[in-house]
Amino acid sequence: MSMQALVKKFVLYYDPDFAGGEERVQLVKGMDFFTEENGFSVYDIDDVGNMRYDATLNIGPLKVWRVI
Repeated sequence: MSMQALVKKFVLYYDPDFAGGEERVQLVKGMDFFTEENGFSVYDIDDVGNMRYDATLNIGPLKVWRVI
């Protein structure tokens, strides 16, 4: 198995209430997106890091789904 296959991947669903006000979906590879600079609390980052495959988590109007 390659190292790339071990990287966590997430699908983000932005509700229209999220900053920017547009509904959209984004694929994120790894944990680099989930930082305090991007508006996530230390607790949010920890919760995302501990997500199991196929789990979902709501952070305000943002829905995070772990797909790998």
